[in-house]
Order: sequence, then C-alpha cells, then structure tokens
Amino acid sequence: MAGQLREPVGLVTGSTGSHSNQQPQGSNVSIKRRITRIVKANRNADLEAKQDPRVQAQNAQTAQRTLLDQARRGAADVAAHHHRVGLAANEAAAYLNRVEAAASLAVQRGDDDAARAAIRESMTARRRLETLTGQLREAEQQARRLHDDVQRLEYRVQQNAMEYDALLARRAAAQAAIGVHDALASSSREAAAIDAARRNAELEVRRFEAQAQAREELSWSDPSSPRLQQAFEELEAEAAAQQELEELKRRGSRGYPPAQY
Repeated sequence: MAGQLREPVGLVTGSTGSHSNQQPQGSNVSIKRRITRIVKANRNADLEAKQDPRVQAQNAQTAQRTLLDQARRGAADVAAHHHRVGLAANEAAAYLNRVEAAASLAVQRGDDDAARAAIRESMTARRRLETLTGQLREAEQQARRLHDDVQRLEYRVQQNAMEYDALLARRAAAQAAIGVHDALASSSREAAAIDAARRNAELEVRRFEAQAQAREELSWSDPSSPRLQQAFEELEAEAAAQQELEELKRRGSRGYPPAQY
C-alpha cells in the first residue's frame, strides 16, 4: 500500500478541555474489509501468476473433455427422444390406417353411425400423427445439429490435445538443447581451467628448473662449496697419480728397481 493508515485523532469533549480517544467503529470495519479484500486479491493474483502453464493447459483440456462428455450425453438424449417419437409416429400412422379402414367398411355395410364415429376417430388420429410428425422432424433436425456440434467439439479437443503434445515435445527439445549448451559451456570452462592449470604448472616447473640451474652454477663459483673442494681434491689426486706413473716409467727405462716404501 502506498500510504499508511492512521488512527482518527481524539475528539475534544466537555468544557474542561479533556481529550478522549473515541474512534468510529463503522470506519474501522470498512477499512478492515477493504484491506482484507486487497490482500485476498493480491494472493489470488500471485497464485495465478505462479501457476505452471502446463497445469493451466491440462485444466483447460479437462474442462473441454467435460464439456464434450456433456455434449455427447445431450446428443444421446436427443437421439433417444427422436427414436421414441418415431415409434409413436409409426404407431399413430398404423392406428390411422386401421381407423380409416374401419370407416370404409362401415360405409360399405351402410352403417352411417359407425362410419361417422370412425371418421371422427380418424380425424383425431390424423391430428395426432401430424403433431408427432412435426415433433419427429424437429427432433431429427436437433439431433443432426447436435451430432455436428459434437463432431466439431471432438475435432477441437483432438486438435488442442495434439497441439499441447507438440508444445510439450518442443519444450522437451528446448530443455534438452539448453542442457547440451550448458554442458558445452561448462566443458569449455573446464577446458579453459585445465589449460590455465597446465600453464601454471609448466611455469612452476620452469621456475624450479631455473632455480636448480642457478644453484648448480653457484656451487661451482663458490670456492668454499664442498662440491668445488671435492673437484679440486680429485684433480690433485689425479695429478699426483700421473706424476707417480711418469716416475715409474722413467725408472723402468733406466733399469732401476721400483722404489721401496
């Protein structure tokens, strides 16, 4: 609600100027009713807005099928009435034939009283037959109209059902397409994440390799490093061994025995 409801201000009563908080009861009841109607209307609007369109379509189809069943029952009732009227008209026609035959026989016998009675009865039977014939014609037309209406309604219900099934199929296809696109997008994101992780790992490996190479170079350039001292010792030992070998070769060439230690 845009505004706020305010309580009525108390009326000043009496000569002493004292205030009394009197509120008109009718106004409060009217406001409460209006608020209740607004709340109910908003709730109903929210429910209609949140209702699934598929549920609405199914409800509409159910209502159409109910109307179709009612139309079929009505057409069946009219067809039954048409059948009953037809039977009554046939009986009336047969009775009229019998009465007219009786009138003819009475005339042939020369029985005028019986002939007049039969003629009067035939007139009554003819009027009844005409009435039934009119009712039969009207019932036949009504039955034909209802039959056509039922066929049109059946076709409409069938078409609506087919369209609804087609919409469901399109909806399922669209949802499947959305799922495929989402999967492709997720796969692309995962592939990008994998590539980024691979690049980061490769950079880290290169950094470690550079650090190892730098430390190896530092180990050779530092005179106090154990590795360099070991290399010097190996070179000195190799030089001493080479010198000893040459000394042995010289002694051997002069015929001196090898030195005794």
